[in-house]
Amino acid sequence: MATSAVKTAGVWMLGLLWGLTACGGSPTPETPEAVTTQTQAATQAPLGQTVWLKACATQKFVSADRNLSTTAPLVANRDTAQGWEQFQVADAGNDFISLRVSETGLYVSADPNAGGQVTGFRTAVGDWERFTWVPFPDGTVGLKAKSTGQFVSADANQAGTAPLYANRATAGCWEAFSFGIVGGTTDRWVQIWSDEFDGNTVNTSNWAPNTGVHVNNEQQQYTNSGDNISVSNGTLKLTARLQSSNGYPFTSGRLESAGKREFSHGRVEARIKMPVGAGLWPAFWMLGNDIGSVGWPACGELDIMENVGYGDWTSGALHGPGYSGNTPINGRFYPAGGVSAWHVYRTEYSTTDIKWYIDGALVKTTPRTEVERYGRWVYDKPLYIILNLAVGGGYPFGMNGATTPYYGVPQSTVDLIRNTPQTMEVDWVRAYQWR
Repeated sequence: MATSAVKTAGVWMLGLLWGLTACGGSPTPETPEAVTTQTQAATQAPLGQTVWLKACATQKFVSADRNLSTTAPLVANRDTAQGWEQFQVADAGNDFISLRVSETGLYVSADPNAGGQVTGFRTAVGDWERFTWVPFPDGTVGLKAKSTGQFVSADANQAGTAPLYANRATAGCWEAFSFGIVGGTTDRWVQIWSDEFDGNTVNTSNWAPNTGVHVNNEQQQYTNSGDNISVSNGTLKLTARLQSSNGYPFTSGRLESAGKREFSHGRVEARIKMPVGAGLWPAFWMLGNDIGSVGWPACGELDIMENVGYGDWTSGALHGPGYSGNTPINGRFYPAGGVSAWHVYRTEYSTTDIKWYIDGALVKTTPRTEVERYGRWVYDKPLYIILNLAVGGGYPFGMNGATTPYYGVPQSTVDLIRNTPQTMEVDWVRAYQWR
């Protein structure tokens, strides 16, 4: 804060009968230990599910075993489906899907500069990591890489190990795969905490209001009043009002989980909708829990979502020693339908990188190595969550240039808040760990 849709058209509607092959006939039935659930009549791609893939030609499982080589392609030569042979299927936008290796959390990629070599070691989803699921008449499926426009093939004649390359213009048995769902769960993210805001008061075991923060030339006084912080109809409401308090022209709300709910490496997300008006500054972010002893920015700050009153974009950023304030580690993102609609904003942070997602789609990855170009990595410790609605200040001013009637707040927004107090709503906040 410092200066699940389901496709019902197109190629996702597969009409699959999992377990058949494009070679003709049915494979020998088998039940690998890792597979506890197998669907026999799928009607759409298994978005959000973890699957194994079995090549028609070899009747072996596809593997992304990193112990083979970090530069070698995936191979279809495994007899069982363990972690290296399991892939999470996700929506990658515009009718494409991505495949994430369960063992590592990294993405399958088809590098056009290496003849479409299919590897499993990319940290983010770009065009090389997007694939189309193509249904075949016998119920198997092909994978067509966006990067090459070619089908993925497991041709055992290419080195005897059935390496995967996205280099075939047409599809036969080499390019056909059967698959099954692993374990009956979506992935290895395990939810460890949530606040669903189902009552009529703030849960004090999770949150405390912070009314003593005055930073960034912001123009609000935070309060613990029900006029500014309330829970009703299943959502948390942080409301900004044109109401003089402690020398500030506005009042608003800010909740923090410090000392109550703090999370080391994992995933944190919230479903939020926001008001629109230049200078309004809603945010969902995290701070290192050692801020009291080391101060800011040495504690580290992870901005999951910020908005400064523009209806079409949000931003995310990192602030730490050597990269604070106008930090070089930032990004601007454009949620479909605008910020006034409900969206799920999410971060995943580990010892190697930090990721930002909107509605399940990866929008930015920052590797640790990039951060360390500017300063120390300070995210290997518990972080606590902050939800707040600021008004005015340095970031809004940097975008709208308003100096009057208040810093970062133009007259139009003053009138907006005077006529109708503006509210940031939060449906829920959830935390997960990878297991």
